[in-house]
Amino acid sequence: MSQQATNQRGRTGAESRQSRALINREELNALPTIKSRDGGVDFVANRLGVPMTPTRMRAAIERRELPVYKISGANYLAERDLYDWVLSLAQTGKVGAA
Repeated sequence: MSQQATNQRGRTGAESRQSRALINREELNALPTIKSRDGGVDFVANRLGVPMTPTRMRAAIERRELPVYKISGANYLAERDLYDWVLSLAQTGKVGAA
């Protein structure tokens, strides 16, 4: 058996997950550079590591939860706005709840 096969089989679920680099909000672009809802979904899923559906993002755009810039008839989103929006979706648990 190869060394790689042994290593793959011996890992636990948490260890086998790909580690992500921390994201500094200040390093994200504040200008609307992401074109379309699908581009926003790709950014959130691939760069931020948060699963997102196009339907959920469309609902956020329609409810004005997420700032959208109309440029030449197309919707553009900013990386920093997407980051802030994803953080706003986080729910905190109650401490000491039974």
